[in-house]
Amino acid sequence: MRLLERDHPLTVLGDHARRAAGGRGSAVSVAGEAGIGKTVLLRAFAELAPVQVLWGMCDSLSTPRPLGPLRDIAGELGPAVPDVLRGAAVQHEIFAVVLQELRARPRALVFEDLHWADEATLDLVRFVARRIHTLPLLMVLTYRDDVGPAHPLRRVLGDLVSTPDGRRLQLTPLSLAAVGELVGEHGLDPADVHARTAGNPFFVSQILAQPDRPLPDSVRDAVVARTAALPSPARHALELLSCTPEPVSGELLAALGVRAASVETLATTGLLDRHGTGVMFRHEIARSAVLGSVVPGAETALHTAMIEALEEIGGDASVIAHHAAAAPDVVRILRYAPLAGAAAAGSGSHREAVAFYELALRHAGEDDPATRATLMEALATELLLSDRLHDAIAVCRRALHLRRELGDVVAVGAAHLAISQYQWYAADRVAAERHDDAAITILAEAGAPRELGYALANHAFLASQRGDAAEAMRAGGQAQRIADELDDAALASTASIGPALVRLLGGDQDARIDLLAVRDAGLRLRSDVLASAPVTNLAHVDVEQGRFAEAEDVLLDALRFSGERDVPGCNMWQLGVRARLRLLQGRWADAEHDALAVLAAGDLPLGRLWSHLVLGLLAARRDAPAENPHLDELWSLTVQLDLPGLLAPAAAALTEQAWITRRPDPRLDGQLVGELMTLPSTGGEQLRRWTRRLTAEGAPPPVAAPPAVPEQLPYEQAMALWDVGSPETLLAALPLLDELDARSVTARVRGRLRELGMNFLPRGRSPATRSNPAGLTGRQLDVLALLVEGLSNTEVAARLVISRRTADHHVSAILGRLNARSRGEAVAAAHRLGLARVAPEAEPSTTGSANSPRSTSPSSRT
Repeated sequence: MRLLERDHPLTVLGDHARRAAGGRGSAVSVAGEAGIGKTVLLRAFAELAPVQVLWGMCDSLSTPRPLGPLRDIAGELGPAVPDVLRGAAVQHEIFAVVLQELRARPRALVFEDLHWADEATLDLVRFVARRIHTLPLLMVLTYRDDVGPAHPLRRVLGDLVSTPDGRRLQLTPLSLAAVGELVGEHGLDPADVHARTAGNPFFVSQILAQPDRPLPDSVRDAVVARTAALPSPARHALELLSCTPEPVSGELLAALGVRAASVETLATTGLLDRHGTGVMFRHEIARSAVLGSVVPGAETALHTAMIEALEEIGGDASVIAHHAAAAPDVVRILRYAPLAGAAAAGSGSHREAVAFYELALRHAGEDDPATRATLMEALATELLLSDRLHDAIAVCRRALHLRRELGDVVAVGAAHLAISQYQWYAADRVAAERHDDAAITILAEAGAPRELGYALANHAFLASQRGDAAEAMRAGGQAQRIADELDDAALASTASIGPALVRLLGGDQDARIDLLAVRDAGLRLRSDVLASAPVTNLAHVDVEQGRFAEAEDVLLDALRFSGERDVPGCNMWQLGVRARLRLLQGRWADAEHDALAVLAAGDLPLGRLWSHLVLGLLAARRDAPAENPHLDELWSLTVQLDLPGLLAPAAAALTEQAWITRRPDPRLDGQLVGELMTLPSTGGEQLRRWTRRLTAEGAPPPVAAPPAVPEQLPYEQAMALWDVGSPETLLAALPLLDELDARSVTARVRGRLRELGMNFLPRGRSPATRSNPAGLTGRQLDVLALLVEGLSNTEVAARLVISRRTADHHVSAILGRLNARSRGEAVAAAHRLGLARVAPEAEPSTTGSANSPRSTSPSSRT
């Protein structure tokens, strides 16, 4: 069927392919409903593309293949990619090899049907998209646009939209005129065909394939009608092929016993396409229609035949597990689902790993508790990495119960240790310590030194968090001795974390070197958790003790590593610590962005703690709301943890809120807050300052000069000026608070100035600049919207009917406000801060001409 009404998307794809040929990469997403013609469009593009086109498919398997599209094209990328996929490489190693191969020469990389992608494939897309501007690559992604807001693909699409190198194409149904052109002389009523198909090109194609038949009631009927006259062997082959959504290779066709003659016969139906040496259904709708027409009860035999053929050629365990589940074949489910789960976990497809382990568990008999316990332990780890912490704890407890019944003492101790670590992530310190104590007792009696060493190392860490230096040093030392006896470098590094933290909290700066050495050991040992955990805690202590420059350096590397290696607990905590650091530095928009990213990233209670602090304080300082759920949740978490280092900043936040709102908070009464005020940390100092302000009942007596506060802490500077209390210092505080948009605090300062007899006060920020977190004026927002649309400075000037020089000044001001080094960074910041908006139309010419300037550049159109 001819390609109609697709000239614009073809032009866009061609332009981006030529950019890739010139060394400048970009990503284009192509969205539309099933049957809208995404694949047909890309085939037409591939025929004209000036670069090699590689084609990978996401399949509608019950659980997707890990990195399925990458495996489709691995051989074409270069020999290093198949090698790394066959090995035991983890996700970041695979991605590094892929990136290196993508640098080799210009290409177009097509990933189809991303709505069916596994987690690792989505990670790969995001990984490549973040680096696309450095690659000679056009990455084309197709997906159905009916995916819901909670679909994992939505986050990927959001990242693509936020980059200046991303473009989205929306394919729309054919118009009545286009359908009429396709119907031509077939004798069909174009309006009737258009009404029945809603302009869907695939549906139209199925009707036009049989113009002499009555119009079918459904597309399924149209597809099945095309297969009615097939001879029996070809019909059976088609049904066999319909039971797998994957392309069927020539090797698999031979193993299935499908002869070349049958393939040729099937080609006449128009339902199949060549795919390398094999075949694939032209459209998923057609495959589903054929499979749906199979005689009831016959599907089992089809899946069994597919399993046997896949086993013969050494097929992918995840694909065999799919067919085994459809058969259903319990023996093969238990054989292949755990293998598929382990492969998915290694690739970083943790949600898919969960699905495979759960599939195996559903079929593992109650009479085999050892197998069930092993599956549960693997499942618990993947549940944690899939942001299902509470499910992970529940599954781990079930495994513990089974291990007790089996009398496997060492496994019982290991289960207690795992639950202890999970409970720590759940912000339940008491439960974490209880399970760790149980693990130590059990493993000591069982004579399992390595497992005991890790339990003691965990004990030392927990002791360091509650400030018990003696216990942390004792348990850490005992674990270190076990590590020395076993010559176990990983255990030795793990054992040193708790003691190093208590030394650092006690003021020993050499402990920073020790924690960084543990990180380096983790990198050498390829232990992601060991490489992340020490710097996660180091960054927090650096902020607590006021070493902001050091914290910046640590977080820069730590966040990159934990994000790439998928260590969710550490990544959330690190991002939360950075949000707290940004808040202290007066970078409130950045702090808010980080805090919201944490809450969107997952539901680990411990990881969300600092985000609640940041968002709660921002709410209090800006609006002084009657209810502040973020600070309420923060206090609840810190009370549950009962750790002084976390309670002090939480109490300081509540005290600040009470000062801002002038409403007492009963949570601040009692001995606890008094004890926290003695802490030497940043949190303790903040609590002392806010308690003094709260109890002063007004401004304190003026003093000669405000205390010295670093310039990089503007909010603290403003509050130090409040503490002095003179009209001059209060007036000096106003611009600092206005720049931060601390509206509630500004109102208190203005009220105090009026009490001091000052009635004529400087104006604050205008509503136009307060309406956005970057403080841009309305005109600057107009210019930014046009930058987002891709217009040059000259085009901006024409659209807004201003001079080129004025446009240049606006762009320079915007870059400065957004702290951006380029137009591309400004556009990315606009999306991140929610400032991207509909661009303004051209303003009327001041001369009243009917031909007022209006941009006609393609980049300015939707």
